[in-house]
Amino acid sequence: MPKRWIAIALMGVTAATLTACGSSEDDVDAAAAPDGAALEGTNWVLSDSTDLGTSLDGVTVSARFADGTMAGTSGCNSYTGPYEVDGEDLTIGPDIASTQMACEDPQASAEQGYLAALPEVASFAIADEQLTLSNGDGDALLVFDASVGAEAVVGSWTVTSYYAGDAILSVAGDATLTADFADDGSVSGNAGCNNYNGPYETDGDSITIGPLAGTKMACASEELSKQETDFLAALELATTFTVTGDRLDLLRDGGTIAVTLQRA
Repeated sequence: MPKRWIAIALMGVTAATLTACGSSEDDVDAAAAPDGAALEGTNWVLSDSTDLGTSLDGVTVSARFADGTMAGTSGCNSYTGPYEVDGEDLTIGPDIASTQMACEDPQASAEQGYLAALPEVASFAIADEQLTLSNGDGDALLVFDASVGAEAVVGSWTVTSYYAGDAILSVAGDATLTADFADDGSVSGNAGCNNYNGPYETDGDSITIGPLAGTKMACASEELSKQETDFLAALELATTFTVTGDRLDLLRDGGTIAVTLQRA
């Protein structure tokens, strides 16, 4: 049986708690920086200048703030939690929900340090497309860089995980799922059994994929057939993206994972 990582587990709270704590219109205005970057609606990727007590080589940590919910990847797992903005003041959590995939170092250590730092955040500042989250004493805890640029998506990618309706799953067995984003606005690839293609469009860090069409060859098993269907559906759910080094994250509404890919 293929090894899968599944369950989204709440750490001490119910899911309902995570949808609380919206931002007022004034708060959203206050979150905008003079240079055009903004706390909300920007895909932020943790800078390797952040000190989490471990190496960040090969570790991807991201954050997106929207409608009172912060979400992203924490090095190995996906996470989500509430936040509130009041001028330059920012509070996150303290209750954070996370998927529970087992990780090795440095991902595991970086993730532990990152999730522990989030409830300590008391303020934020944005300058030169960089977001700094600080504690109550004004000490920088986490530093992020804005992730934008349609040209970063172009190229050949291999899928590592995808959203299957109620969980994020790793690719099953020996199947290889691919996505090739061309600079003419077309995407094509292999979904494990069949080839597919369709249009895509980017606008800043927003992305729209599909509708997608594919060949009709039967898969070798029901599992591969379901994986193909779920993967193609996940591509069309993507609304934003982040590119960090050789990793592409296609994100659903709320900043949660649709598909993760590695550059081929």
